[in-house]
Amino acid sequence: MGLITCADVQNYNLADLLKRFGKFGRVLWERCQGIDEREVSPDRLRKSVGVERTLVADIHEWEDCEALIVEKLYPELEMRLRKVKPDLHIARQGVKLKFQDFQQTTQEHVWPVLNIEDLLNVARQAWQERREGRGVRLVGLHVTLLDPQLERQLVLTW
Repeated sequence: MGLITCADVQNYNLADLLKRFGKFGRVLWERCQGIDEREVSPDRLRKSVGVERTLVADIHEWEDCEALIVEKLYPELEMRLRKVKPDLHIARQGVKLKFQDFQQTTQEHVWPVLNIEDLLNVARQAWQERREGRGVRLVGLHVTLLDPQLERQLVLTW
């Protein structure tokens, strides 16, 4: 048939697609025409929440990174987490650093309670072990949320 791209399907006869593919032929043709009558479902299960800042100038001192986390990133992460749903449970917490050479590293730890001291320890460890003297141009914090299915299973007793 020679159908490789949507443009190929758009230019193909609908009747021939129906003969060849049945009901799926119509679906294929409609989607390639930009027609999709399926209901849009904006509700989705959020898997993570995060905040990050790209800096105007690279930072080279841990104290600058720590101040950014304490004064800006952590409060914003708390606020976003409350907005999403205050009763969501955390599976992991982590820190992201992007360096002046655009390489990045992420360090996480498993801990169910959001705590600034824990995140600062994770950030400090990543800073000390992975920075290798490079300037840091982006700092981020994130939490991975516990899957509600797993959460339900965890409370089962045997």
